[in-house]
Amino acid sequence: METRNILFAAPLAFLVACGGSSGPGAVDAGGGGSAAFASATPSYAELSLDQQSTDLDGAALVLDADAPGRSAALQTAVVMQGSACHPHLFLRQREVVERVNRHIYKALRHVEALLAKAPLSSTATSRTWDDVDGGVERKFTLTLVSAGVYDWELDLGVAGTSPLPAVMTGRIDRTGATRPHQGKGTVHIDFAKLHAAYASEKVTTGTLDVAFDSGAGSRKLTVTAANVAWELDGSKFDSPAVLAALEAPRSGSYVYFREAGKGGSLKLQDQMVFACPANPSLVAANAQLVSRWTKVADGTVHGRSDALMMGGQLASPVDHVAAVTCHEGSGEGSAQREGFWLMKAESASGATLAGESSTHLGDASAQACDPVFGPVPTLTDGSADFTGWPTSYSDGTPFPFPGM
Repeated sequence: METRNILFAAPLAFLVACGGSSGPGAVDAGGGGSAAFASATPSYAELSLDQQSTDLDGAALVLDADAPGRSAALQTAVVMQGSACHPHLFLRQREVVERVNRHIYKALRHVEALLAKAPLSSTATSRTWDDVDGGVERKFTLTLVSAGVYDWELDLGVAGTSPLPAVMTGRIDRTGATRPHQGKGTVHIDFAKLHAAYASEKVTTGTLDVAFDSGAGSRKLTVTAANVAWELDGSKFDSPAVLAALEAPRSGSYVYFREAGKGGSLKLQDQMVFACPANPSLVAANAQLVSRWTKVADGTVHGRSDALMMGGQLASPVDHVAAVTCHEGSGEGSAQREGFWLMKAESASGATLAGESSTHLGDASAQACDPVFGPVPTLTDGSADFTGWPTSYSDGTPFPFPGM
């Protein structure tokens, strides 16, 4: 393959919520008291995808003009420069995780703002917060459904609208929870309704549905994105056509899982736009990606990401493009350095038609993959290609990682 820029865009993998945090002692999981209600509110820090420590700051991911800050990692352009068709799979995951977290926060930041105030009404079974923000009425209602089970509803609309449209709904079951905001449940966000309330909101269509299971030692999120018109930072793209292709409505499914002190995994199926192989029309392809990472004895974190691309700009005799990137960090929550990588176009039989790898290019700085993840593909032999692709990306089943 000749030298090209790479474009790897995906609608996201993550989850939700922000604000309304209470102290670690405020755990009354089953009752209707103040501590129980406070512990049942959404918490971004408890429910977000957290590959790196920076993922825990939802506000830093907002691109709107009134945002207090922007993630440094998010400033990296989606179009990557490289000496060859480098897949940069770990960097693609970072873009996906940050973008999903950011779009969830588009709804949750309104919850956060409301929870910072006293509730407008309070009963034995519900709490309601309500205010007006720039002509938009915002209302968040927390309802006790049964012992340990609470419903969430965020309503937004032009002040005076009745009834207010439900932009976000959800439920949390805190049975067995030991800390505030932990539990199992679901969240649904409707971006068309969010845009109807805030005309400046650039995401005009699509929904996100999330099933979450957040406990003391682990966090699992199953996300389904349907026709989401993802917002990107337009200042990072010279070509309006590229930006339009990336922001076109797309769907995807994702399962994220992390066990503190052990490792985690992310599996995703998405419609992505690649610039390598050549893609002048910016046609979306079908992509699968599986990433695993594990904490080893010396405290460092080793990982490997595999991806498979089909359709899109590919034409016979190319059947698919396979890629792998290995990465390593100094510890949990730290930035990852990419090591060995390979990207190759193959025929339906698995024969390599074109490709490059760090080994093939003699890149001495590309550290080898940890053998705990199994053999890596080669350019000359397809027998070591990754074949463990999941049968479903929305089943809530995490992809296994070493030590899980």
